[in-house]
Amino acid sequence: MMRIQPLLFTLFIFLIPTLSPAQGGQGGGDGSLLPEINPQDIEIRSEFTARFPGLRRQPILGFNPNPRVFQIDPNRMPFMETREEAVADISITQLGRPEPPFRSFLRIPNRINTYIKAGFGSYLTPELNGYGFYKLNESSIASASLNLRASDGHLNTQESGFRYLDINGTYITKIQEDLQLTVNAGALSDFNYLYNLSDPFQDNFIGETSDKEYRGGSANITLQKKQNSLSGWDIGLGGNIFSSTLNAGNSGSSGDMEEQVLRSSFSYYWPGQKIYETFDITGSVEAGTYKSDFFDSQNWTDARASFTYERLFDFTTRIRAKGGVAYVTDTFSENVYAAPEIEIIHNLNRNISVTGTAFGRPEMQTIQDHNQFNRFLNSQTQLRHAYEAGASGEVNYQLFDGNRIFGGLSYTHTKDYAYYFREEIPPANVLGFYDVNYGTANIFELYVGASHQLVPNKFWADVKVYGRSPKLKSGGDIPYEEKLGLKGAVSYKPVKELTINGWTEYIGSRNSPESNTELNSFLLLNAGAEYQINETFGVYAKLLNILGQDYEIWNGYTERPFQMFGGLTVKF
Repeated sequence: MMRIQPLLFTLFIFLIPTLSPAQGGQGGGDGSLLPEINPQDIEIRSEFTARFPGLRRQPILGFNPNPRVFQIDPNRMPFMETREEAVADISITQLGRPEPPFRSFLRIPNRINTYIKAGFGSYLTPELNGYGFYKLNESSIASASLNLRASDGHLNTQESGFRYLDINGTYITKIQEDLQLTVNAGALSDFNYLYNLSDPFQDNFIGETSDKEYRGGSANITLQKKQNSLSGWDIGLGGNIFSSTLNAGNSGSSGDMEEQVLRSSFSYYWPGQKIYETFDITGSVEAGTYKSDFFDSQNWTDARASFTYERLFDFTTRIRAKGGVAYVTDTFSENVYAAPEIEIIHNLNRNISVTGTAFGRPEMQTIQDHNQFNRFLNSQTQLRHAYEAGASGEVNYQLFDGNRIFGGLSYTHTKDYAYYFREEIPPANVLGFYDVNYGTANIFELYVGASHQLVPNKFWADVKVYGRSPKLKSGGDIPYEEKLGLKGAVSYKPVKELTINGWTEYIGSRNSPESNTELNSFLLLNAGAEYQINETFGVYAKLLNILGQDYEIWNGYTERPFQMFGGLTVKF
């Protein structure tokens, strides 16, 4: 035994150098006695930066050095205390209040109660447009509008110019919750210089430039009971008076014309049993009497009744079918007509739709309609009703909301179509004023166009180009009707206060049979701008006939050349 102990002691002495490096291999390089820990085994209790002085491996990533709620001492002894001890000394900081969500208030836009646009242009040309609205009480409102356009002095060889004045007023009141009464009234006062007729064989043929004056008034009362948007009825009663005075010196064409028209209507509509199905029964009677210094009083009547059915099928096809009958009489004829009409709108997909229509119906134009379309009419116009039948088709393509490209064609056959020709005044057969003639007409039209609002409330444009073939059955083209035309408009709003716009119209050459010529085509190019200074006042300017075209709408009278306008706008 004594020999064994010295042997064990000797072995221990030799093993000490071997054990020391092994112990040093488990400790940190800086002399720390911490055991080596794998960072993946560390439990992450929050977002903080940890520093372990005894670790020689890659530092731990992914900690946020700026905690939102608390901060734990990074030099603490990790995981040596309990969870309660770890959070016992956490300092709580005040959190910043987050930004509240944006609140968008739905506001009712301010109604413009009064709008006035007044300006002045070259050739002594004033213009005035006005509109007013007033709420009388909780159930009644009243509005009025005024439009004045005038011009003078653009021709050097004769008196020239015109005046158009229209005044209209509306009164609306709710008698009951679903019963509404509407009263409309209006008046007009127009004046036009016409031709300076001359006869080389007579002195003082007229003695002055001929002129014509219109006066008129209208009134209509409508009683409407509307239970909802698909069910209700309307009753209307009204009429208008019109007179014209042609002053043509001693030419023999001077004279007065007077007209009175009465009209009444009734409509009852209701929904069907199926979704998007509606029915409508309508009846109307319109009667007129007119006379002239050249003939006694003449009468006409237009009475109609119709039944309309409309339905939407599978949210893709809408059909509106109308069956009706009409009784029309005038000085020259008396007839009962069928008045059918059908319209089909089919959506091939969300971008493309096709529309087709076919119809047959009588038409009656009044003395006022003819005179306001052609201001050079004489005082001998007599009325005939027309009957037209036709069909049309149109294709619409809409790539996105606010724009469409369209194209279509139509054909109309009309019996007793009203067209205008210029009469000859004896004895020298000098070309004088216009009269109305009637004939059978066939009109074919092809058109294409586009409507775009590329940037909402910033830029929008419309254009339409059409070609027509207006033919009379007796032969030749319909006088004073174009074969080619274009209409376009564009508006741009670079800033909220400024609007820049332009509009144009092209009318192709037209047949003028009295002079065996064609009226030249013309292109009217116009532009304007309006700037709103504040909520109440603004200024505007516009240019008409920028190209300075010498053109005639009706043979023998040259219309206005280039004009400049400027003025103010007021709204509140």
